[in-house]
Amino acid sequence: MAMKPGLRVHQTQRLTLTPALRQSITILGLSSSALDDLIAHEIEQNPLMMLENDRQNSGQNSGQKTTKDSFQFATDTVAVETSLIEKLHAQITIGSAPGKAQQLALYLAGNLTDQGFLADTPETITTDLGLDPELVDAAIGIVQSCEPTGIGAFGLRHCLAMQLAASQQKPEAQQFILENLDDFARQDWAALGKTTGLPKNKLRELADVLRTLNPYPAEELAPQTVEFRRPDVKVSANRHGGFDVELTGSVAPVLRVDQPLFDTTVAHDPTAQKYLQSHLDRSNALIRAIEARSKTILLVCQKIVATQHAFFSGGKAKLVPQTRKNLAEALDLHPSTISRATANKSLECPFGIFPLKFFFTSSLESLDDAPARSAYVVQQEIRKLVNAETPERILSDERITALLRQAGIDIRRRTVAKYRQCLNIPTSAQRRRSKKVL
Repeated sequence: MAMKPGLRVHQTQRLTLTPALRQSITILGLSSSALDDLIAHEIEQNPLMMLENDRQNSGQNSGQKTTKDSFQFATDTVAVETSLIEKLHAQITIGSAPGKAQQLALYLAGNLTDQGFLADTPETITTDLGLDPELVDAAIGIVQSCEPTGIGAFGLRHCLAMQLAASQQKPEAQQFILENLDDFARQDWAALGKTTGLPKNKLRELADVLRTLNPYPAEELAPQTVEFRRPDVKVSANRHGGFDVELTGSVAPVLRVDQPLFDTTVAHDPTAQKYLQSHLDRSNALIRAIEARSKTILLVCQKIVATQHAFFSGGKAKLVPQTRKNLAEALDLHPSTISRATANKSLECPFGIFPLKFFFTSSLESLDDAPARSAYVVQQEIRKLVNAETPERILSDERITALLRQAGIDIRRRTVAKYRQCLNIPTSAQRRRSKKVL
């Protein structure tokens, strides 16, 4: 049968994301700070968008157009920390080094690794830049003379060697530490003692010296940033034995459209109607998206609080298993909606501020008729068992598994090992070696 071109009509059904729906989905996943940035940008671009500051003084106009609240003002006016490069440049320019050597030192300081090491060897610098080796060595010496000691080193071992030399340790002690870094890291005191014949107390002294060294000297010069975490939701107990869940101002900013400006401008200049109408539609769409975001976050948090009533009443040990999928089914929402509603959001309660993702944990079944335990609670049980160890009785993963099963928790050794690693707890052999020294 010959194939011939032709026209056919097909009726199909598919879901299409409208611009408004796409915007609503995007805004739902934003953190409070990201939403602040989006609102500030929109207010700058949209003459009809206004942010009402409900924390204004009584004498101020409630309709004042502003992009800053007290939190934003504090973060905008806080002193700016000096960068790593600026601090090094300040030290280099103070010295009396020759011009060319100083210029090259400034260049090298701007090309250090994140750890504070030179990115290239002296030979590579000499070849790539076509400079005199003596000039390169002089410039490297200038960088390495900066504080903290170790800046501009050729690598980790050289960095530690520079710091050991500055600490005025005996040359044999410096050499011994540098040649046995791996054994010190593993706290293998038997191997260290066998290598040198030093007594345990001397090895402990050398280990203490090594702990005072900084393998990443750039961290000392890095600006210390302070993260301000504003909770999106506040949970407080009420007199009826339950909990009240309310949104904070950070998650529910008060926005409105300047309708009088629209009406007045259009009345005096009809040609501006098309321009202002597009901004009016943008304003209304953004307000609806933010309102939908607030309602969804509140709905999700109310369900979390209802499910985790024991946690809010009795603390972390009462956390019950819960997954995003289960919560989505309970609220008749898609799991992706739950993920967006809880991403980068936090909750404040009498026990502190918790990211919403904290309340989603897998479960481990019980060997008896008791309810399933959350993975978080089981991890804390493992931590308690390890903290109660004595140097004579270090618990292996098998022994921890047996103790948890005796407590009614259906758990396997590989799960114990995984949870132990998540808690940054060393193996039983490593714990045994470290506690023998104490």
